[in-house]
Amino acid sequence: MSLAPWLDGELGYRSFGAPGAPRAVFVLRTGDVATTDPDARVTALFDVRVVAVGLDAPELEDPPAFGSQTPAGLTVEALQALLEREAPGATVGLVGERAAGPIAVHLAAAMGPIVDRLAIVGVRSPSDPLSRNVRTPLLDHLDAEALIVVGGDGPADHDDAAWYLERMRSAEVEVVPDDEIDSVNGHVTLTSVWERVLQHVAPGAERA
Repeated sequence: MSLAPWLDGELGYRSFGAPGAPRAVFVLRTGDVATTDPDARVTALFDVRVVAVGLDAPELEDPPAFGSQTPAGLTVEALQALLEREAPGATVGLVGERAAGPIAVHLAAAMGPIVDRLAIVGVRSPSDPLSRNVRTPLLDHLDAEALIVVGGDGPADHDDAAWYLERMRSAEVEVVPDDEIDSVNGHVTLTSVWERVLQHVAPGAERA
C-alpha cells in the first residue's frame, strides 16, 4: 500500500499489473477491497499498469464542482497530483465504481485530454436538482470516451445510464445480464465486468 497526501491525511493506493506498461489505468473504488485487483487473472491478459485508489467519507460526502473547496473537490486535486506523478506525460484510462463514480467523472473532466477513456460501473445519476446542476457542467467538459455499465438489482439502472448517456459527448451503455452477476446482493460489480472495462479503458493492450 502506498500513500498520497490528502487534506490532513493520506489517500491509500496500490499498483498492480505490468509495472513498465505504456498504458496506465486508474481505478477509484470504496470499501475494504478498493485497492485490490478486481480480477488478477483478467489483469494478466493485458499489458497495462493499474493504480487502484481507495476513497471513503468524507471525500464522497459533498458534490464536487469546479474550483470547489469541499472534501470532494479537494480530493480531485489530490488525485490530479497522484495521476500526474504516477503517469507523467501520458494519456490514461480512468474507472469509477458506484459511490466513487462522481469523483471519477469530475477527475476526468478536470484532466481534459489526459484522460482519454472513462468507465463508470454501477453509478447512479444525481438524485436532486442541486447535484444535477453541479454535475451537468462537468459532463460538458468531458473529453473522454465513456463506457457506462449497469445491471442487476442496483444501485444504478437503465434510467441512470440514460441520464449520463444523454449528457456525454461520446459514450455507450452496457447492460450486464443477470446471469453474469455473481455478487451476494445481485449488484453489478467491477470484478464481474473487469475484462470488458479494461478493453475500453486500455484499448489495444490485450496481450497476444
